[in-house]
Amino acid sequence: MNQLMPIQQDIIPSASFREHNNIFDLSFFEPLEVYKDNVQTFDGVDLPDSRALRYSSNNSLADTACVSSTYTLENHAGLFGLHADILKESSLPTDNVLVRDEFSEFGMKAKRSIQYLDEAVDMGGNDMVYCRSDQINSVNSKWAFQQFAGAYRSYCENSMVFGGDKASYNKVKHSKHFDAYSLLSTANSVFETFRDNVEQFQLWKNTPVDDHTAGLFLKHICPKDVTGQKRLAREREANIEQDESINIKKFHALYDLWDEYSKGYSQGGGLGKNKWALYNALTHYATHTHDTRTFEINGQEKSHSLGRASADLITSDHGGYTINEQLERAKGIWIVLSSDQWQTIN
Repeated sequence: MNQLMPIQQDIIPSASFREHNNIFDLSFFEPLEVYKDNVQTFDGVDLPDSRALRYSSNNSLADTACVSSTYTLENHAGLFGLHADILKESSLPTDNVLVRDEFSEFGMKAKRSIQYLDEAVDMGGNDMVYCRSDQINSVNSKWAFQQFAGAYRSYCENSMVFGGDKASYNKVKHSKHFDAYSLLSTANSVFETFRDNVEQFQLWKNTPVDDHTAGLFLKHICPKDVTGQKRLAREREANIEQDESINIKKFHALYDLWDEYSKGYSQGGGLGKNKWALYNALTHYATHTHDTRTFEINGQEKSHSLGRASADLITSDHGGYTINEQLERAKGIWIVLSSDQWQTIN
């Protein structure tokens, strides 16, 4: 039996990431491997329903919280390695890829994103959109294992999620019935899902959206948590000058993104006033959580951070970003894309 001792946080950094081109390279995650250990109180009382997490490399405590004795521990390297094996067995095009591995909370949470560079479509003017898959895992029960199919737009570095009946998202808790192979085998559908959604992207590109329609839609997804003065030109378009149920700062931040994508985005040119531009405004909001929008209301400069200051914020050598926030916002987009408000923009 072992008593809980302080975490040796100098061994594993709080957060880090690495980009490479080999789906079988798991070296980034291997030092993060943990195991479940029996535990007792300082009074010597056994805790049969609880298990401590310790790093396999040196037996030091990995987390101050315990997991249950029935918790199915699946280390990141094992899950992501199994996914690589399944992809290889499927004969899918996995040789030309860009892999981004990242972790947070001293390795307790991890994410692997794979861009399949041979599975891409040109949306016009060399505006490339690549097929992408994401797997997300935790070893301390804070996250269920999750995976989804998506895309990546190179011009704006937006991670693009799919919603509605074309969504591809799976989530499974680490219970005693956790079946990693069955779950990961469904990842083979990522290319079919991507192709279906590319057809949808083309339709959206040809679906006109004016400022009034965009404003009304953004109003719907900006419920109030901040009150403030009104920026009249935009708010008249969205009929919200008398509506105090709207988060004004978030509304203007999103409307700024709509302006950029629909009227002349600096990287790659404007997309025009269409549903494709509105979709890119949403995916920018979900992807670039460290971005800050500044605007003027009644002569006063206001700002709205597309990220948020919280315990989930990860800061490391490559700057500030947050896996938690990106995941939360991606889920929000899945919901939005399935909403009546989005479906009726046609």
